Amino acid sequence: MSSPEIYRGWLIEARPVFCVQVWSAGGECLIPVHNARTEAEALELAKRWIDLQTAPENPQPNPFDPFSNEIDYDDDIPF
Repeated sequence: MSSPEIYRGWLIEARPVFCVQVWSAGGECLIPVHNARTEAEALELAKRWIDLQTAPENPQPNPFDPFSNEIDYDDDIPF
């Protein structure tokens, strides 16, 4: 990483960035990883990014899950 400098009122600094290339059913994607110190660390951070992409944002409760804390679902009991 270079020392920051001011250029035309902008603070600029060069930083190394790993570019991780991934493929999925949706095609090719390039992930810029800014906070990694090594290639192995960049791959781990890219895996975390992939996990975030595949995790549901608002998981729906499963009415058939016996351990669910959600009681706000319909069942078929008529009484």
